[in-house]
Amino acid sequence: MRYLIGGVLALFVVSIVLPSAVAIWKKVMKRPRKYAAADAVKSLGYFLPATRTERHWYAFLSVTAGICEETLFRGFVLHYLHAFPLSLNPTLALLISSVIFGLQHLYQGTGGATATALVGLLFALVFLLTGNLLASVVLHSALDLRMLLVLRPATAEEVV
Repeated sequence: MRYLIGGVLALFVVSIVLPSAVAIWKKVMKRPRKYAAADAVKSLGYFLPATRTERHWYAFLSVTAGICEETLFRGFVLHYLHAFPLSLNPTLALLISSVIFGLQHLYQGTGGATATALVGLLFALVFLLTGNLLASVVLHSALDLRMLLVLRPATAEEVV
C-alpha cells in the first residue's frame, strides 16, 4: 500500500514539474505557445493575472492559499472529523475533508471541483505520510504557482 501511495504522489509531483518544465523550455527556446485548452481558458481570462503587478499578487496569493487552505483543511477539518466530537475513522474523515475542499472550488465548475477534491485527497495523504503540514503546503503552493509559468501572458509576437 505504501508503494502505491508513493507512486501516486510521484505522479502528482510530476504533474506539477512537467508542465512547468515545458513552459520554461518553450520560453528559453523562444517557441510560440500553443495550448490545446486555450479556448477553455479564454472564458476565465478576466480571472487570470496578466500584468507584472497582477502576477506578483498571484504569486503571493498562491503561497498564502497553500498555507491557509492546508492549515484549514488538513490541519483543522481532517483532525476535527477524526477526533472529538465526530470521531470518524481516518479514511472517512480524509474523504469528507477532501470533498469539502473540492466544494470550496466550485467556481471552477464541477470538473474543476472534482479534480480539486482529488488533489485535496493527495494533499491529505502527503500530510498523513509525512506527519506535518509543510510538505502539503509546499506542494499546494507549487501547484498554484506553476500556473504563472504555464499561463504566462502572450508577448507581442505571439498575439499576431
